[in-house]
Amino acid sequence: MKRGHLLAVLLCAGCMLTGCSSFSPDVSGISIDKKGGITEVVREMFDESVYSKEELESQLGTEVAEYNAQAGAEVVKEKKLQIKDGVAVLKMTYASSRDYAAFNNLDFYSGDIIGAVQAGYMFEGSFYKVEKGTVDQSSSVWGSGIISGTNDRVAVFEGPLLVEVPGEIVYVSSNIQVTDKSTAVGSQSARGYVVYKE
Repeated sequence: MKRGHLLAVLLCAGCMLTGCSSFSPDVSGISIDKKGGITEVVREMFDESVYSKEELESQLGTEVAEYNAQAGAEVVKEKKLQIKDGVAVLKMTYASSRDYAAFNNLDFYSGDIIGAVQAGYMFEGSFYKVEKGTVDQSSSVWGSGIISGTNDRVAVFEGPLLVEVPGEIVYVSSNIQVTDKSTAVGSQSARGYVVYKE
């Protein structure tokens, strides 16, 4: 069972809270570093009457060990698990976005635009220009225009995830909410794109 499914079983006995490293958001999110590594923080309600912290740690430890054994290196690390006042906070690190996606069984990409297109991400729909953390709603650009422009970096993901990038956001797909110049949040179900310059 992938760790993403494990958390769905163990942590989602409650509901996901609304609303790396030093990355410590108030909601679940990830931070991408300049070398492509990922720090993940998961914050969710946790019912200790259903599962104990020890059971969760044991299962996570097993899955991390199995993944790293298959990878032939220690590419996934469980850094910290804390449970307080019914809230579980888990911090994980991943050597690459590929490890983050594979370990959690997610649709996720982080890298340059050319690599994203080669991986099958088509940049469909409208994108908005972002300057200093502010979205310009009057600057709608079709995704094909971004593909044919500069080869900036991009994070592609699904769901209501907070994503921190190692640079300044320059474009986002229309379903992304920008919270500051390097942080954005995806929508509930649609795939989102965050284009940035390092």
